[in-house]
Amino acid sequence: MTPILAGPDIWALVPVKRLDRAKSRLADVLDPADRQQLAKAMLSDVLGTLSRVEGLGGILVVTSDVEVAALATEFEAAVLADPPETGFNEAVLHGMHWLDDRYHAGAVVVPGDIPFVTVPEFEAVLDATRRSPIVVVPATRDGGTNMLAVAPPLLMPPAFGPDSFARHVAAAHALGITPQILRLEGAGHDIDVAADLFIDAGSNAAPCTRALIRQLRGSPVPAVAGSFKEAVSP
Repeated sequence: MTPILAGPDIWALVPVKRLDRAKSRLADVLDPADRQQLAKAMLSDVLGTLSRVEGLGGILVVTSDVEVAALATEFEAAVLADPPETGFNEAVLHGMHWLDDRYHAGAVVVPGDIPFVTVPEFEAVLDATRRSPIVVVPATRDGGTNMLAVAPPLLMPPAFGPDSFARHVAAAHALGITPQILRLEGAGHDIDVAADLFIDAGSNAAPCTRALIRQLRGSPVPAVAGSFKEAVSP
């Protein structure tokens, strides 16, 4: 099978649940308002990084949250409503159908909680689509999948969740495809549990998330002027 080449035919697909439901696994250390701030800071960092990736066809945010949709438009991302909010995989599939129907474009699924992903890492994923139509980036810690490229997007259904890395790799092999597996330091670090709030990955990535985590930890932090978008601008 010939993969779609990286370039305008590959979009970033970012599924985002409502902010008031975000990061429930951190409820023992953060109150609801802090969890919402954290989710927004991480998403701002992710969108800021994606907006600087050359050769990306576009960014599609799938969400039912009005505040998330407004933030997405600041980064010139397309927004697709997700009224049912039936789950992460369903939101991904909704976005994949939209990309396939409108643009016949491939998708790189990018969760909104991997703020340490870098431009070179994402470009490495795009480049890997030249060698395989399926690219999988595993989570560093828990066997999950932190990025998944599928081109064309309906080639393989998403299977995010516990141990999804193994499921995605097995599903690719079942299709007769050898997936490209990229182990990336920044992209591999998500923020799901309390221990993740104390991990410092990289030196310049995730300025919004770093600032908020330092603030939540009670350390002095320089004021971030203006919006989250301004904080991630080069």
